[in-house]
Amino acid sequence: MQETAAPVCTTPPLAYTLPAHYYTSQEIFEQEKKTIFARSWVCVMHKSQVAENNQYATAQVAGENIFVVRGRDGVLRAFYNVCPHRAHELFADGAGKAKNVITCPYHAWSFGLDGKLIHVRNAENVPGFCKDNAGLTPVRVEEFCGLVFVNLDMDAKPLAELAAGLNDEIRARCPDVDKLVPAHKLSYEMKANWKVVVDNYLECLHCQTAHPALVESIRMETYKHEVRGLYTSQVGQTRSGSDAFTYDSDAPNTDFAAYWLWPNVTLNVLPGDGNYGVFYMFPVDADTTIQHFEFYFRDSTPTAEQEQLIEYYKNVLKPEDLSIVESVQRGLKSRGYRNGQGPLLVTDDKTSAIGEHGVQHFQQMVLDALAA
Repeated sequence: MQETAAPVCTTPPLAYTLPAHYYTSQEIFEQEKKTIFARSWVCVMHKSQVAENNQYATAQVAGENIFVVRGRDGVLRAFYNVCPHRAHELFADGAGKAKNVITCPYHAWSFGLDGKLIHVRNAENVPGFCKDNAGLTPVRVEEFCGLVFVNLDMDAKPLAELAAGLNDEIRARCPDVDKLVPAHKLSYEMKANWKVVVDNYLECLHCQTAHPALVESIRMETYKHEVRGLYTSQVGQTRSGSDAFTYDSDAPNTDFAAYWLWPNVTLNVLPGDGNYGVFYMFPVDADTTIQHFEFYFRDSTPTAEQEQLIEYYKNVLKPEDLSIVESVQRGLKSRGYRNGQGPLLVTDDKTSAIGEHGVQHFQQMVLDALAA
């Protein structure tokens, strides 16, 4: 059995997976929270949750509780969900409509929706107290492809700049992406590391054996998988009337177009007119990932064809993937997984439908982030 000198070799014929302990170690998971999730653009919600002035929603990012709020001026902002006075949380988990002033439920410190401190009881009797230095701590936020992303790194480059090509591709296939509304949500607790879930998404080598209905629904000879830096694309022409997809012959999009965006979200433009699905993957610990799959359509009430699409994902594709990733997570802990690594099938064809170049690219990004 060949030993590997490095966790991942970037020379295609010698590419290996990350060592198994990268998927099972809680210590590495804690490091990932700091070096990956605290420094990356993380998708936290659909823009409809904060579409109106004063609407807010909370989210968890890298172990931090944050909230996103649209101000009275229409500007979207994000802050750590903590009062700078004595660290009480400002909002309970969830979403709603804030008043024009955010009041801490502990000592009633009051803040504007722009994060500025407005009122502190008894502050006038404290020499040198300065309200200008006691506002909420901001978090970077951007709206992108109909979604809301946040970044704890205030020096990060704009997502719109880092993934400009993705924005263009999504809008070319789904021009009304900003007008779509939530229609259905599937949620799963996966007993698998978040990277196992991403690895599984980033190759279709397993599709022939694990997803027969999907393969029947896509003209696999047209399927191409390309790496594009911060994101990847998997696109193939589909067959209408299959178990997965049914749409009118004049539908504006007849392709299955699946995009993964670093580190843990996938944006899927599905066949038909205005069919958009987003996989949100939220790591819990080294062995657990919460995944939400949300469907966004033109109307919150799905059509018959859209109901079929939802049922396919609910009853066929997602159970197949759930079984796969949980089996892999168990297998990664086996002594029989020799050397704790496996060879990746990476060829010179960087568009191959059955290559594992997407997995290699992602795993190298993980290593680079952990080493930064």
